[in-house]
Amino acid sequence: MASTSVVEKAPWREGDCCLAPNTTDGTLREGTIQRLTSNSQNNETTAWVIFTNHSKDAEEEEEEKEEAILVTNLLRPALNDFTREKPVFPNIVTDRRLCVPLELSDHDGDRVPYTINRYLRDYQREGIRFIYNSYICSRGCILGDDMGLGKTVQVIGFLAAVLHKTGTWEDIKKNRPQFLQSQMYCTHELDTWGHFQCVVVHGLRKEEELARIKKGRIEIALTTYETLRLCLDQFNNIHWSAVIVDEAHKIKNPNSQITQAMKELRCKIRIGLTGTILQNNLEELWCVMDWAIPGCLGSLGHFKTKFSDPIEHGQRHCATKRALAVGRKAVRDLAKKVSYWFLRRTKALIKEQLPKKDDRVVFCSLTDFQQTVYQAVLDTEDVTLLLRSSEKCDCRSGKTRRRCCYKTNSEGVEIKALYFSYLAILRKVANHVALLQSTTGTSKKQEKYVSAICQKVFQKFPDFVQRCKDEAFEALSDPMYSGKMKVLQKLLKYYLKKRDKVLLFSLSTKLLDVLESYCMAEGLDYSRLDGTTKSKERVQIVKEFNTSSHINLCLVSTMAGGLGLNFVGANVVVLFDPTWNPANDLQAIDSMFFINCLTTYMHFLLCFAAIAVFSCWEGDRPSVF
Repeated sequence: MASTSVVEKAPWREGDCCLAPNTTDGTLREGTIQRLTSNSQNNETTAWVIFTNHSKDAEEEEEEKEEAILVTNLLRPALNDFTREKPVFPNIVTDRRLCVPLELSDHDGDRVPYTINRYLRDYQREGIRFIYNSYICSRGCILGDDMGLGKTVQVIGFLAAVLHKTGTWEDIKKNRPQFLQSQMYCTHELDTWGHFQCVVVHGLRKEEELARIKKGRIEIALTTYETLRLCLDQFNNIHWSAVIVDEAHKIKNPNSQITQAMKELRCKIRIGLTGTILQNNLEELWCVMDWAIPGCLGSLGHFKTKFSDPIEHGQRHCATKRALAVGRKAVRDLAKKVSYWFLRRTKALIKEQLPKKDDRVVFCSLTDFQQTVYQAVLDTEDVTLLLRSSEKCDCRSGKTRRRCCYKTNSEGVEIKALYFSYLAILRKVANHVALLQSTTGTSKKQEKYVSAICQKVFQKFPDFVQRCKDEAFEALSDPMYSGKMKVLQKLLKYYLKKRDKVLLFSLSTKLLDVLESYCMAEGLDYSRLDGTTKSKERVQIVKEFNTSSHINLCLVSTMAGGLGLNFVGANVVVLFDPTWNPANDLQAIDSMFFINCLTTYMHFLLCFAAIAVFSCWEGDRPSVF
């Protein structure tokens, strides 16, 4: 229980106001001492307290039952709020039997304080034990729970245990173990769930903060992947007890600079958090696991031979019965092997406590203007080559065109290099034709293709060209140039009128600019969050969106919106521009899909009638959902 502050010297007297732990759920409540009794055998003094109930009048309050509480568990309400217990959630009723610490080790005395344990779920306690057991055995681990199951809370519970926290400001001591966490956005959670000495290492003051850490004045350092990569040598000058990496799937590429930096960072153990460890192929699983526990799955070549290749061969449509059987055995062997270091739970654990979800795919027709531009792209010489590339060559060699006389276009560019360029152009046309306009960041290759297309198409639409020159703002925001925008206009009109909270996701930040122009033209109150938004502003934007009655629409970049953000106030999600990787969309959607939310939420996926793009969506999504 909470102990008296060290600055508190005055003895307790009858009639004193105090903060005392409620015997029902352990939360601190205001009360008044009615009498004091002493026990000569154990030299303990008991205070008989009546808790103040602000919802009742004075006469009813006098009839409240007295509660016996040791004076060592009392706090004076005049003290600074830092002396109070953390966390305290007055609206959550907890089981009285859980108001005890969660014992992790009898030998070391490591325990999760009762202030945290009383709010944990059984699977979260299991997750804390998993991380702790890995820590004391000096081996890394990966916590792979779905988003919304509380990976951050489980890490905080683990940190509270190894830092010997009790839930009050007296927890702050010197010479504690030092932990590095690659997530800047959990400062609010750390402050909510306990008293931790933490600092954000980022921006102009990072050298100053690193110096404070080196002197042992900080328990937890929060930073980003990029900051760590750039300041790796400085981070390696500090003795880290553990490195905790959120969004661990970001180190899925063994050749990336971030992965190399993370592997070069010196520490005792590595702990990874991710709900999507496997996104594209099994090599990503190997890379993340090899970072956390080097060599646990052997070399990459060994892993491909023993696990990756047999599993992929067994998943092919043309797989033989033998290949299928070998693949299934490889899956079982791999699952058994990684189970020692990898803990994965899904939302099926708490499906009764999750809000109802209504997923809808909305197919949007292209406008006449979009259809003309789309057809102009299909009629180009390059796209014609692509569409006919699998036909037999005209020279009668028996080979396909792309492997014979038509390996390159008229400018010598290989056919295979054209696919994604033109697919990206078609995607832009289907979202909003205004995206074809050359802006900063457009690749020179794509700009070259786009300029030729625009020159040909816009000759048929001189009014659009003139309007873009004279009224660029209105042209960008006008739904008449985008079938998706027409559908979005109706959705926003319907849901914002009902005061629903809407999240609008887009992969492209250029498209977010177009959507922002539309919101401004319509006079809508909105907020925007993308990769350029500073960390402090991100927290403020999410908080304002969740609590404000004025901001009911938030434009979010898909890649930025899935990183440690909890849009619990939202009940409508619109994916305007889905990503190629469905795992990114799922993570963004899950930023609002949390436990004990009573509101049914709607999820709209806006698709255009383009066969190439939809077939990609159709092929990938079911396996993920």
